[in-house]
Amino acid sequence: MTCSSLQRSLIVSFLILLLSLQSSLAMAQETETQEYRVIKEFNGAELRYYPPAMKIQSNNDFGSLFNYISGNNSAREKISMTSPVYMGDSRGNNVMEFVLPKNFNKSNTPEALSNKIKVFESKPGYFLALQFSGYANSRNVQPHARDLYNLTQEYGYTSIGRVILLVYDSPYKIIGRKNEVVIQIDEDSI
Repeated sequence: MTCSSLQRSLIVSFLILLLSLQSSLAMAQETETQEYRVIKEFNGAELRYYPPAMKIQSNNDFGSLFNYISGNNSAREKISMTSPVYMGDSRGNNVMEFVLPKNFNKSNTPEALSNKIKVFESKPGYFLALQFSGYANSRNVQPHARDLYNLTQEYGYTSIGRVILLVYDSPYKIIGRKNEVVIQIDEDSI
């Protein structure tokens, strides 16, 4: 075996090991996902109904949100991370939101100790969603946002507000990343 073929074999073996490890970790770390009901599927998109959910929000400050779920809350309770993480809101504000596990409601959700955190229950609503993969950045989010707007027009839906980015995976996940762009749809246009 030559030196270069040995190097190739080692690289391939390392990559296989890395992919196996990532798959094992992903399976071991199943994350609760926000509930929704698919109303209709078309052209790679889904029209969904989201029931109310408890959320925490900050001005794009991941650290404050992470501290809250790590126990920096009125109950000193550690709270499981869920998915997705919301980036932005329908008003176009530069915010980040975590969805709390479904066992939380208005009466049992700990209050925030930091004034950087807003704890609230989201309103129920209909959203049009379009999934894409890879790391989410402005270069690859914008085309999907345009596609989403085009679908609202094509199907005669009236959108409310701006597109919101939903990120489902940890930044450490390399392969098989899931992201979505969603926009709220006026119920009267459905």
